[in-house]
Amino acid sequence: MKYRRIDQDTIQCIVTGDDMNERGLTMGDIFERSERAEGFLRELIEEAHEEVGYDLTGPSIAMQITPVQDDGMIITITNERSTGLLSFLEHMRDVMAALAGGQLTGEEHNFLGTDPAEVQKYYEEAPEADDQPEDVRVFEFASMSDVLEFAADGFAAAQVKSVLGFADDKYYLVVTKNRCSWKNFNKLSAKAFDYANVITDIRGKLIYLSEHGEGIIESGALTALKRIAQGK
Repeated sequence: MKYRRIDQDTIQCIVTGDDMNERGLTMGDIFERSERAEGFLRELIEEAHEEVGYDLTGPSIAMQITPVQDDGMIITITNERSTGLLSFLEHMRDVMAALAGGQLTGEEHNFLGTDPAEVQKYYEEAPEADDQPEDVRVFEFASMSDVLEFAADGFAAAQVKSVLGFADDKYYLVVTKNRCSWKNFNKLSAKAFDYANVITDIRGKLIYLSEHGEGIIESGALTALKRIAQGK
């Protein structure tokens, strides 16, 4: 495992697939926080102290886990959630850059700020409260593990257009119907209820995300997430 210090409160650990195999761990163990995984994470924090002098100074820590190709992961640990958040997002983009099928956002990383016109048109003008686009869905996820579980089977990924971003400690997947049939588009929406909050004020949320969100994957998000979830 390799450690990198981001700032006084935040470190990142690169865990390879070989590291996982040596410890008999799977990605499922980590996300389910099994007893074996908890022991591994305690070991990781102890090693971080030895390697880069990282100490827990607060009453609690925040931990973000990002799966990467070759069955490994990037683990970001911070004493203060707000301190390490931007560094975590920057590193997540670097991780996603290694994955085929996903195109990262531009230098400013605005969520939806450089999106195709078919998405952009939905937040450029002030919306009417009862006038929502029928061919766009916005799914709000509490964690990256929920995003990956939703995307794991790749259902309709090749037919829709999809964007992944982050705002207010939540992950947002914006999906446009594109070439998908209405039947499958509605099935995708129904499936999302098991993993996410399905936003009803689509226009309002798109306006908010365009102004306050951080972009992670600006196109092909479902395809890229499927590859991460399946370790390909």
